Amino acid sequence: MFKRHKYDIIIVLALIALGVSLYLSITHYLSYTVPCNVTHGCEVVLSSKYATMLGLPLAVWGVAYCTAVIVSALLANHYQSWQKLLTILLSLGALASLAFLSIQFFVLKKVCQYCLTVDTLNLVIFLLDLNLRYER
Repeated sequence: MFKRHKYDIIIVLALIALGVSLYLSITHYLSYTVPCNVTHGCEVVLSSKYATMLGLPLAVWGVAYCTAVIVSALLANHYQSWQKLLTILLSLGALASLAFLSIQFFVLKKVCQYCLTVDTLNLVIFLLDLNLRYER
């Protein structure tokens, strides 16, 4: 059953990450403060100089990335070339997630629970994809 639905699991996890990224993007542009009941560091992380790249909030980049992962995973069910593209995309995303987590833990010394969720999901998806590739 797992092999039959391997990319479906990736799609579901990416949809969750997409939802969180979309929430952060909307709150950013509406200038809302996100509630941070678990880690109490969201405001520091989301307002830091590391929260934007090329003039856009990282949450917007997260929306674009998750959308690309979902589309790639949908096509990877049927096309070998999309499986390779998905692996490359997830590899780059995992490196970015590790960098973002490092910034939160070691530079800012504050953690955003939403960012942590997206980065953790991204790493899980990457490891899941590696496991799928290894099983072949």
